[in-house]
Amino acid sequence: METDQESTLTYALLTVPARAAICRALLEAGEEGMPACDLAGVAGLNLARASHHFRELTQADVLALIIRDRQVVYALKARRAVRMALEYLDSGGM
Repeated sequence: METDQESTLTYALLTVPARAAICRALLEAGEEGMPACDLAGVAGLNLARASHHFRELTQADVLALIIRDRQVVYALKARRAVRMALEYLDSGGM
């Protein structure tokens, strides 16, 4: 079960538009995740700038880094928490 601290952290991280865009794309991508370069494009960032967001989300235990066929791929670890946070933000919660 998700703790209040995890929920608060997820909401805080997703109030950054680029991070919210990354998480939305990963929700749509499903369990397989998406390559880092594709996620950077979705967020409107170059890969160097996106790597900062990937690192923050990974440290917060929201994303998992996967190496697949010599390619860096990210997938959501906290799918339920992210979905709830995005629904809250979409409803005008912040």
